[in-house]
Amino acid sequence: MNLFAALDDQPPALLSAQLLTMGVFLTAYLFAVTGLLSPRGRLRCAGVALLAGIALGFLLTPWTLGALFVAGSVGAIGLFIGLSWLLSRALGVHDHAPSMLPEMDIEDEALPLMVTLAAGDRPDRATHGGFAPPTAPAPLG
Repeated sequence: MNLFAALDDQPPALLSAQLLTMGVFLTAYLFAVTGLLSPRGRLRCAGVALLAGIALGFLLTPWTLGALFVAGSVGAIGLFIGLSWLLSRALGVHDHAPSMLPEMDIEDEALPLMVTLAAGDRPDRATHGGFAPPTAPAPLG
């Protein structure tokens, strides 16, 4: 059976449940592969993405269209992360640690206080299931 001919079996527009499941899959997968969450949060998002990917197989007719959507999405996101990693390496900005502090001229006395305040709230967020400090996409190797 030709997969592209099977598109004729689909309704003219995707159903709300199909669109919602696609959105859940894409969002959960993006959170699972980036460093935005703690390891526990990334594992939970990977589980949600897996369940949503399986659900797409049941919601789309034929099921191979769901598998093609999942495989295409994973490939496209992986290609984007790989290209952004290569670009950051080529530009020489890969080894720099990201900082949320704005660049400003401040006196040396105020700097230790700012660093102490910025570092003091990070452990609370990581241990209580909140967001981890912002990072670049997870390395590929």
